[in-house]
Amino acid sequence: MANNSSAVPTKTVGQAGLAALVLAAALAVAPAAAEPAAALIESLTSNFQRVELMDYAHAGQVIRLSPGQTMVLSYGASCVRETITGGTVTIGTEQSEVRSGEVRRTLAQCGKAERRSEALAIAGRTYRGGVR
Repeated sequence: MANNSSAVPTKTVGQAGLAALVLAAALAVAPAAAEPAAALIESLTSNFQRVELMDYAHAGQVIRLSPGQTMVLSYGASCVRETITGGTVTIGTEQSEVRSGEVRRTLAQCGKAERRSEALAIAGRTYRGGVR
């Protein structure tokens, strides 16, 4: 009988090679999705184009809205909040570029805590023992 032990390593190398090819293909696609998040989608009139409520939008992403569709975006870097109705929206780093639509921008306080000199009064009650 012939010993076919050399066939097993060849098969394993083939599977490892295939796994390496799949990994390389996944890494080639990853940089496109690795853009840092520029804005948070706070509100939508309806889900569309793989964009959902509380998704992050990335710089350069293009979103097309129908004339009746409205979307609210919040930009973390600039503290700009946009309400966009209709048109083609190109996500920027600090605000969107909107063509053929309507945009209303406001400046939000954006996570900057204000310090107050006065103390805050906090009320509460502590219960000890069993339930009556």
